[in-house]
Amino acid sequence: MILCGGLGTRLRSVTGDAPKVMAEVQGEPFLDFLIRYLVKQGARRVILCAGYKAESLAAHYKEKFRDISIEMSIEPSPLGTGGAFKNAEKFIKSDVVFGLNGDCFTPVKYALMLGFHQQQKALMTLAGVRVEGNKDFGTIQMNDRDEVLAFKEKFATADVQYISAGIYCFRRELFNEMPAGKFSIEYDLFPKLIGKGFFGYKVDAPFIDIGTPERFEWAKKHLQEMLS
Repeated sequence: MILCGGLGTRLRSVTGDAPKVMAEVQGEPFLDFLIRYLVKQGARRVILCAGYKAESLAAHYKEKFRDISIEMSIEPSPLGTGGAFKNAEKFIKSDVVFGLNGDCFTPVKYALMLGFHQQQKALMTLAGVRVEGNKDFGTIQMNDRDEVLAFKEKFATADVQYISAGIYCFRRELFNEMPAGKFSIEYDLFPKLIGKGFFGYKVDAPFIDIGTPERFEWAKKHLQEMLS
């Protein structure tokens, strides 16, 4: 499942009124790069959790990536990151599912992350990217078994930390813990999972977030080399 419903108001100077995930990088929508990487990693079925301008997303992907199945889960109204996943539950066929933020990219090896998730018998596994000198993102605190203990709001530091890559792997039964309606997976669900099989999968790899014009410019320069 890929979250595609964001308005991207901070990126309007770049995208106009298009959905944030459709911001063009090197002549193609950012979401195209993300899906292509998933296919390379073995994905055969993708669910786009859409809301804003969902019809334009549906039209773009109707004839694209014919080697995989792309389905649309459309929100009747904005449901937040968690509500968008819950809204897509009816499309899920597997016992384990990946959920991704559509405006982020990290070259995670999905088979290895799935193996870690299954080895830990985790309910939810969150990909954590190693960063130094972080001041723009909240950080994940983990113990020596890689269990998630807490989340800290962003603060300036030069220390090595782990931030969320916006990539989640979880058992289908987690949908039972998700409320109906609008909610945030980060703020409303994650705190309730601590101590209940919630793990962090540590990744030492580049991280791209196109949430602001400055980060988007960085992505345009570095995305292709991350895919090679």
